[in-house]
Amino acid sequence: MHHFNWKSLSFYGGAIGAVLILFNVVSAYGEAKIKAPPAIGGRYRIQTENLPSCLQSQALLLNIQQSGIYLHGSLLKVSESSQVEETTAEEKPYLAGLWQQQQITLSGLAPNLASCDLSAANIPAVKIQGQVEEKSFTGKMSVSSIPQEFEFTAQLETPLKPTTAPHKP
Repeated sequence: MHHFNWKSLSFYGGAIGAVLILFNVVSAYGEAKIKAPPAIGGRYRIQTENLPSCLQSQALLLNIQQSGIYLHGSLLKVSESSQVEETTAEEKPYLAGLWQQQQITLSGLAPNLASCDLSAANIPAVKIQGQVEEKSFTGKMSVSSIPQEFEFTAQLETPLKPTTAPHKP
């Protein structure tokens, strides 16, 4: 009995070789041309001289979550004396945006800034634009209920380390 068919063997060998060559070409292109954006997610404490009067007694904290170029965030009011606890998984980010060409754009609603809405019936809309360099975020923020936008700088905070109780033998 004759079990070898040289045509079939050469076809499958050629197909496997073509797949390997294509894989190597695509991998080489990806390593040379495609780069992941740097990680910019975290908590940024906003510092500015010209906060609106409704926010003068509060510090603002911008929490950014990143997935590639897509960003989600929350704008939180924090009293100066209190420590901010870590974000829980249930906390819903209200801001959405993109990180493109070194520029960040976030927009959405900020229910934590409801004190800045004079009608008290609406949640103000917020738009944040800026750029991150190293651990510093510089940008502009506008709130729908406030006519002027204000510039700010924000520093990335180091995350709080969870404390663990010593193990008992």
